[in-house]
Parts: sequence; structure tokens; C-alpha cells
Amino acid sequence: MNKFTVIAAFVIAALFGCTHTKTDKPSVTVYAAASLTDVMNELHSIYESKHGTAIKTNFAASGTLAKQITQGGKADVFLSADTAWAQYLHTQGKIAQNHSKALLGNRLVLITPAKNPIKTPIVMDKTFDISSAFTGKLCTGNTQSVPAGKYAKEALTHLGWWSVVSAHLVETEDVRSAVNFVSRGECALGIVYATDAQAFAGVQIVATFPKDSHTPIVYPISLINPDSQDAAHFYQFLQSAQAQAVFRKYGFDVL
Repeated sequence: MNKFTVIAAFVIAALFGCTHTKTDKPSVTVYAAASLTDVMNELHSIYESKHGTAIKTNFAASGTLAKQITQGGKADVFLSADTAWAQYLHTQGKIAQNHSKALLGNRLVLITPAKNPIKTPIVMDKTFDISSAFTGKLCTGNTQSVPAGKYAKEALTHLGWWSVVSAHLVETEDVRSAVNFVSRGECALGIVYATDAQAFAGVQIVATFPKDSHTPIVYPISLINPDSQDAAHFYQFLQSAQAQAVFRKYGFDVL
């Protein structure tokens, strides 16, 4: 074997080694509610740097994600913004009963654009005339499928405001889209999670809805692929004290 043959062999071996390492790198695919985007990105970074596992993410409305999973979406872990979509996947045979648990809580708030806020103070009370407060649009998630929108409809109905507000409603594909509409001034008001309001400098909180005005906001975490040790390990990591500290930093309640 001449010198050039030896060199070529080493080059091929090196290239094969790089390709092999890249191919064999463990990965976990996470489907998570849009309201978890910022906190999950930080947690993914922490986990990847510590364990060398590639975390692939898909952020959208919980209902959109759940339907993608039933249609063959290859999720390993699912984080929903309500229990209903996790239960839906359970009934579809996608989640085993002992592979899902309540992880986080949140609060529902009313927001307005920071640069052009509404002038009338809003009181979260059934006696308050919401029609006197604004004449523009109110944004929230789709009230039939997006958890934030479903919570919003419950709260507005509880306060007796639904019949008035529904005429001004702009329903978005997920809660982050609703925050963006308000931030840009396209909606005078929005109903979103407290954590979303905290994440956007372009909005300010007008008021917080009473807890008894809607179903408790609960984010369950579900292990879709229990056969994957990497998925099971990440599932446990998200319940660890380290992850809990990060969730709290972003304003979530840890359950």
C-alpha cells in the first residue's frame, strides 16, 4: 500500500466517522403549545448542552398539534395548554393513562397595546359594562380549538360579556398570534396568558380574570413514545427541579 493509498484510507475513515456520529446522535421530537415557545427553547438548550441529545420542536396551538399526532406526526413528547387535548389523544390510543400528568399552571389576562392603551379602566365584575370600555377589536385564540380562546370564552360568558364582545372578536390560530395583533395595535384588547403578556414588551396587562371565571389552566405533559429511552429521559427532565426553576422564571406556576 503506497503513501497516497494510506492517506486516502484515513480521509475516508474520517469522513465515515463524522457521518456516523451525526447519524447516531440521539434526538427527541417535542410538540408543545405556542405559549411555551420561549421557556421550552431555553430548556432545550440546557438539555442539549448537558446530554448531547438533539431536541426537535414543533410549536403551534394544542389542538393543531394533537390532530397532527393522530394523523401520524412523530412526536415523542407532547405539552398541551389544556387537559382536553391530552385526553383526546388518550382516547385515540396515542397516550397511555400513566404517561401523562399535570405540569404547569397559568393565568388568563386582558391586554392592550403598550403604545396606545385603552383609556377606560376595566373592572372584572359582572356589573361592569364592557361596551363602554372600547370600540375596536378583541383578539384571542380560536374559541373552539385553541385553549386560550376556550378559556377566554368561558371567562367572558361567566362575566356576562360574551354577547357584547363576540361582535368584536378576532380569533387567531394560536395565542401568540393574538399577542402579536395587540402588540401591533390591530386589536385594542386581547385575552392571553399572563406568561405571553410578560414575554412581549409591546403589550401591557389591563386586568387578570378571576380564577373562578374559567376552567383552571393546566398544562399536562405526555409521553407519546415510551419505547424511546431518550424521550423518557427528557420527559423526566421537564419535571425536574432544574426545569421547574426555569418554568417559574418565565411566569408559569409549577403544579
